[in-house]
Amino acid sequence: MASSRLRGWWNWFQARSSVNSACMRRMSSMVGAGVKVNLPGSSAAAAAAAPFRSSGPADAHAAAPFAAAEPFEDTGDTSSFNPHSPVPFVAIIVVGIVSDVSLKNTILTDNDSLLFHSPAEVPPVVWPEMTPVMPETGNSSRPGLCSFTPTCVLNVAAKKKKLQFPSGVRWTVEGNMAASSAAAGELLLNVNRRMSLFYPKASCAIRRISTASSRRHSEPRPTAKSAPQQLVGVVGLEIHAQINSKTKLFSGSQVRFSDPPNSLVSFFDGSLPGTLPVLNRRCVEAAVMTALALNCTINRKSLFDRKHYFYADLPAGYQITQQRRPIAVDGILTYSLLGGKKRNQVIRKTANITQIQLEQDSGKSLHDDVRSQTLIDLNRAGVGLMELVMEPDMSCGEEAAAAVRELQLILQALGTCQGNMSEGQLRVDANVSVHTPGEPLGTRTEVKNINSTRYLARAIDYEIQRQIKVLQRGGKVQNETRAYDSKSGETIPMRDKEGLQDYRFMPEPNLPPLIVYEENASLPTGIDACQAVVVQQIREGLPELPGVKRDRLVQTYGILPEHSFTLVNEDGLVEYFEAVLKATKKEPRKVIGWVTNELLGHLKQQDMSVSQSPVSPPALAELLELQESGHISSSVAKQVFQEMWRSSGSTASKIIQEQDLGLVSDTAQLHSICQKVVDSHPDEVDAIRNGNKKVLNKLMGLVQKETKGRADPVLVREILQEKTS
Repeated sequence: MASSRLRGWWNWFQARSSVNSACMRRMSSMVGAGVKVNLPGSSAAAAAAAPFRSSGPADAHAAAPFAAAEPFEDTGDTSSFNPHSPVPFVAIIVVGIVSDVSLKNTILTDNDSLLFHSPAEVPPVVWPEMTPVMPETGNSSRPGLCSFTPTCVLNVAAKKKKLQFPSGVRWTVEGNMAASSAAAGELLLNVNRRMSLFYPKASCAIRRISTASSRRHSEPRPTAKSAPQQLVGVVGLEIHAQINSKTKLFSGSQVRFSDPPNSLVSFFDGSLPGTLPVLNRRCVEAAVMTALALNCTINRKSLFDRKHYFYADLPAGYQITQQRRPIAVDGILTYSLLGGKKRNQVIRKTANITQIQLEQDSGKSLHDDVRSQTLIDLNRAGVGLMELVMEPDMSCGEEAAAAVRELQLILQALGTCQGNMSEGQLRVDANVSVHTPGEPLGTRTEVKNINSTRYLARAIDYEIQRQIKVLQRGGKVQNETRAYDSKSGETIPMRDKEGLQDYRFMPEPNLPPLIVYEENASLPTGIDACQAVVVQQIREGLPELPGVKRDRLVQTYGILPEHSFTLVNEDGLVEYFEAVLKATKKEPRKVIGWVTNELLGHLKQQDMSVSQSPVSPPALAELLELQESGHISSSVAKQVFQEMWRSSGSTASKIIQEQDLGLVSDTAQLHSICQKVVDSHPDEVDAIRNGNKKVLNKLMGLVQKETKGRADPVLVREILQEKTS
């Protein structure tokens, strides 16, 4: 059946095309042999497209064979052929000769599309990545249509020139699609590659059609949104946390961020011959504490390895790490997101941790573009790191950023890492890929140079969308390392990872196995307890973790979940909030507004920490008590708070007394002010008497304006209600 169908197409092809004899003989031999061609990446039943045809007026430069194009008609044996059903078929391409070079040095817009034909004598064209729009069906006069929007310029390799096209002019790719939309799009993306199977010299040329005739084909197709299954992102993280220790991992050199270059380098850090590593006990304890907080399994015996690679800021030529048997494995990080329309719904998620390992940090390479030099600073070389490898359990940038923020809070609560990303104390690499749910994971890319959680979310989301577009255009995602450019908001290639170097991992001969003990009773006889790392002692000293603290705040004080996130995310704010509550009888829901709005707003405005606040918790509690007891109004309370902020050490009661900010409770005085307001606003009084009680609030505001916010609101309301009744 396939052979007879192919002969039908071949009869049509002979009647309507002119090719050189060599190409004709090659096609004849293929038809006679019953050859069927499957496109790359498609199934055995992958379909192809019928001959292309023109849909609009011919361009003045177009060749004669295209000038009088007609709707497709099959003149051969195609009784079993249905142009709207996906059937396997060999692509027969219309051949003509086009010599149009008038389109040089013009450019396509994003909404443009192209009309392609297949001439026999044109230079080969390098096809760009294209975004397919599903062919429309059901129109008997136009059996199929497939439009594309190019993202780059076609390059005519033979002439070393670029074919570009007029801005704003629309182009289309047309043909009778003897296939499903997916197979048709695949065919058009691979037609140049497969063209040589039929015509050694043939390729795709371009002919302009009028904007009017093509506009109706360039509108978005509704069927494009109904893809079988949407590609989704998959994200895994590799996090390097700099251990909060006074000295380095294997030497006694100090760890400080802002010291002069190469001023904190020991003989071992500089890899002088004969120097040996001495393990820092504090770094081991920090790793064990972090592992316990993340519910990891701690290996009682772990090993150190050498990871060999050459770089200028690694003087030894290798890095001491834990590749074979790390200090901890199989952990889990529980983090929370705020979801819902009002962002007040807590969504809990988890990310599995493959392992936590101790390793050395490298030095810094400082690039001097003015002198075209690269300078090396070894102050950071040998600083202790914890590398946390997370499994690909996240799906977007928001989840990854939330996981990193939660880890950052945990490390800061433990005191094992300060977590300052801008100083390189917490460095995050994201491994990003996309796939269809239920299918194997796709090729991943690694995104580096991310120095904040906000940029992390943006970089991951951009990379996911970039990979989806590449795959939708028929391209292939490359296994590469990319960097995030915060100015452009894009990821850019750094290096190809297809040919990964062999790091030649080998055991570190100068370090014995690292042994940790579960409890003091398990210590061997004769060992110095001060030199041993005991897991039980570290477990007993674990502080309250951020997730537990948020839950406690919501349950104990009845505050909203978003307020608990605000309190926990700011170092020291929970303690400040609870200290205010202990000193006042005011409800927690009222105190939380002052802490998260007034106090935190002033701190952020002046870039200060909670510990630097000039208003202490007892001072704020006194202010809130004065407001609660009715001595001052809420507006005056905010005014007093600002004065307390400017005059550190001043109390609320002192400021109120000095500036005479207490409530005006003199009934006669308030009667006089209220009568003045009522007399000057007769329209508002009539509205209140007609039943519009909300207008009363306007009159109350005018009274407060007259008294500069000092009038007792309860008395004012009673007096106004009496005078407007």
